[in-house]
Amino acid sequence: MKIIKMHLLPIKLQLKRPFISNHETVSQREITIIGLKNDAGIWGYGELEAFSAPYYTAETQKTARSIIRDIVSPLLKNTRIIQPEDITSILSVIAGNQMAKAAVETAVWDLFAKTQKQTLAALIAEKMNTTYHQNIPVGISIGAKSSFAELEKSVVSAISQGYQRIKIKVISIEGLNLIKKVIQKFPDLTFMIDANSSFNLSIAPKLAEISAPNLVMIEQPLRTTDFVEHSRLQLECKTRLCLDENIFSLDDVKTAYRLKSARAINLKSSRVGGITNALAIISFCWTHDLLVWCGGMLEAGIGRATNLALASLTGLNFPGDISASSRYYSKDIITSDFILTNGKISLPAKPGIGVSLTPAYQKALKNTISLL
Repeated sequence: MKIIKMHLLPIKLQLKRPFISNHETVSQREITIIGLKNDAGIWGYGELEAFSAPYYTAETQKTARSIIRDIVSPLLKNTRIIQPEDITSILSVIAGNQMAKAAVETAVWDLFAKTQKQTLAALIAEKMNTTYHQNIPVGISIGAKSSFAELEKSVVSAISQGYQRIKIKVISIEGLNLIKKVIQKFPDLTFMIDANSSFNLSIAPKLAEISAPNLVMIEQPLRTTDFVEHSRLQLECKTRLCLDENIFSLDDVKTAYRLKSARAINLKSSRVGGITNALAIISFCWTHDLLVWCGGMLEAGIGRATNLALASLTGLNFPGDISASSRYYSKDIITSDFILTNGKISLPAKPGIGVSLTPAYQKALKNTISLL
């Protein structure tokens, strides 16, 4: 197929409540919708997941859009794509800028699946020579809290909604103490902690203190650039460590494995350059006995649908950070909601990512100037 149009639509979505992590407090989520049209008149969609400021990654919405406009679009002109993996090879000449590349790459996968009249989940499973689940167990990520009462209330709310795993953000020693108490109070729940690089190696004894059977992992306790000290910490810590922010490629996963920096990987396809690279990472993790699971980044409907298709793969059994549509936003960008039922979210049945932009967003996107 040949891509004949590329449109970008930057938008801002208001969160129901601020989401607090060690990187920043997000009250308003900026994203960019990517629309690609092929020579058969079919549209594919992607979602640019960079944040507005360079606190989580070096890329921002502004810089990533610039890369797409100035660098990616010329590479796509007069280029034929036979398989969705082709776009990854085409964009491989661009150093870094994984989120910019992923936004376009996932739109190509959506477009290709639609041309084949199959769901994105089915296409991904076919590429991996495996099957997929129609109903996917999911977990929830709770922002850092300043009091035990506030944290307990959030946990109880998550339980009532049926989430099968609870991740809690932490930004301080005091926060660790709160989490330790809540883990003890709910021994039958599955917990994990996400530090977003809040600590240094001196915190190892404190992390060892909160080791518990229902604490399955501690995510990104140390610096986002570090693999060596994470390796030392994993030796001292009984609980499985998980790497997140320093995983941008398969090479990063291989480094973590060789150094024994962690025993789990939080995979965000948007941060590793898209679905093709994500599948390569999954294959490596499966082969080398690393737990791999799908993370989230406060996505809107298109990004959530893409994540859900990836998380549906048989073998990705740990519940990912893919919450219901109503979790963060009052109004999404798609016409249908992802609804949590008994701790699971069902895949949409339509081809591609299976969801449609609202008429207003469709009109706004197509009214932008094509980059091709």
